[in-house]
Amino acid sequence: MEQKFRSAQATAGRAPLRLAVLALTALALALCSCAPTPQDVGHLRRDAWSLEEPRSLLVKFMRFDYQVLPVGGEVAGVKGWAYLDTSRVPQWAKWVESMTLTVYLSDPEGHVMAQDSHSFLPRAASADEGVPFEFSLRPEQWGRRALFVTFGYRLVLTEGRDVEGGKQTFFASEDAITR
Repeated sequence: MEQKFRSAQATAGRAPLRLAVLALTALALALCSCAPTPQDVGHLRRDAWSLEEPRSLLVKFMRFDYQVLPVGGEVAGVKGWAYLDTSRVPQWAKWVESMTLTVYLSDPEGHVMAQDSHSFLPRAASADEGVPFEFSLRPEQWGRRALFVTFGYRLVLTEGRDVEGGKQTFFASEDAITR
């Protein structure tokens, strides 16, 4: 009987320890899930970071004409125009239903250091009429290594603005991947 009593006391004494271990484990998992997920743009076309020099970057379905401008302090701006390459999309795709553009600042290996995204209103799909953009980049640290600019996009193209019924849809995307 005394043996059972001691065994019960020992088990009861370990209960707070088990609860503390479970609480610490839950806290560690919660903190890990809040950490930013590293992104990579090594698979995308990139251009060397160059201040105030007009540049152009061709990607699969778009062309980005841009300039990197110092904004002040630890902030840099990327300003320019994005043009849809209509020769690479289906001929019936006459309307941009949705468009999101992203600019990435990366290191030589393609690790994303900063990014900014903007969504744009629907518009006619035209190779001649570009979409003006302006982004702000605020990396946690600039470092001394070479930097690169990369653009990502998500496009949904349709036959027209007010097409009823079986509307055809074309989706194109080039974005960073999660490591």
